[in-house]
Amino acid sequence: MPGELFMVWKHLSRNDMVYLFRVVSKAEQGEFLASKLGLDERYSGPQNELRRKATSELFTNLLGFCHRNQMNAEKASTLISIFYSTHKKSFGPPVAPTMDAFKYFKSLLLKHSVERPPFSIAIFTPADVKVITKYAIETYFRHYKMYQYVFGTSAVLILSSEDDGPETIVEEEPDVMPVGEEDDLIQEQDIKTRAQTEIESQEKSESSKVDMTDVKDDDDKKIEDLSTEEQKKFYEMFKNSHTKMQDDFQKKVNEQQEAFTQKLEGMFKKINNEG
Repeated sequence: MPGELFMVWKHLSRNDMVYLFRVVSKAEQGEFLASKLGLDERYSGPQNELRRKATSELFTNLLGFCHRNQMNAEKASTLISIFYSTHKKSFGPPVAPTMDAFKYFKSLLLKHSVERPPFSIAIFTPADVKVITKYAIETYFRHYKMYQYVFGTSAVLILSSEDDGPETIVEEEPDVMPVGEEDDLIQEQDIKTRAQTEIESQEKSESSKVDMTDVKDDDDKKIEDLSTEEQKKFYEMFKNSHTKMQDDFQKKVNEQQEAFTQKLEGMFKKINNEG
């Protein structure tokens, strides 16, 4: 593995981490991280204020995660660099799809979780990998669409027309039908005649049917004719049905998320066992 892909002390030195661990104010932590990671230069100008705030919050929350899990300076510095590299690559431009960004993040995490020089080094333990992966999925990648909105670039297409060429002179064609087109015209006229006949026949058939607009109006009138209490019950029943659909959908999403997390844990366990 090329040496530049290792993230140990890449963006934050040991002294930087000692300072960050001592600082209590989240605002000071954000300012220090923005300075060291070059966020002020990368997202300069008033038009990038939202991007600066989103990035600052991302890394201050990540530092808090390192605190809560009692990571040492080496682990915290490496993890912040992994997140920074993932974020920078994902929103280049161009903006990477969610799964591509996650695969890149996973590859960097694996390269720092298995002792197999020169291909990888064991900065993180299997337990670290588990909590880091869960944190990344539940925070960064769960809100990846939001980051796409904030950090995505808008391309504005401006079309203009310039007429600098010579004036085009349109010559009138002689009023003579080319050979062969007369038969085509006759066939086209026959098709139009048959189509018109079918339309008239369909209109006669539909005239005997009930007007669906009137049926809809009748349904609306029936609802309006209900008493206030009956209308309240009707809309409450509709609301409950809609809420149940939302709950079922959220349950399905949670089940898929749990299955995905378990699959990741099994993959990391297999890799560590092989190592």
